Amino acid sequence: MKNKKTWLAVGVVVLAAALMLGAWFAFGPQATAGEKDIVIAVKYADGKTERFEVSTDAEFLKEAAEEVLTLEGEPGPYGFTLYSVNGVTADFSKDSTYWAVYVNGEYGQYGLDMQPVEDGSEYTFAHEKY
Repeated sequence: MKNKKTWLAVGVVVLAAALMLGAWFAFGPQATAGEKDIVIAVKYADGKTERFEVSTDAEFLKEAAEEVLTLEGEPGPYGFTLYSVNGVTADFSKDSTYWAVYVNGEYGQYGLDMQPVEDGSEYTFAHEKY
């Protein structure tokens, strides 16, 4: 009897994991293939802004941004963690600064490697202080 309960519990966990994975693929960020014309802007702490018009086949922002920017960071549990853009580092532990990403003026909801690139959109990397 105890063995049946264990197998039932394992089955329920596996089923829940499968449902969560299915929901991620169904409702998570969806990328589109093909060429897209986008704008990538970088807003530095001193107020200086650089703008790049980019034609890209990239499906996600990290790949598109790397066509015109130098990015440094590392994969993290919530996607790519960005530390430096074009040699300018944001170090939250030193001075509470970080690189924020905006999509069409709205705070980004995904990591760079999960943010879909959409034709006609503007993506801004902003050096900000918390």
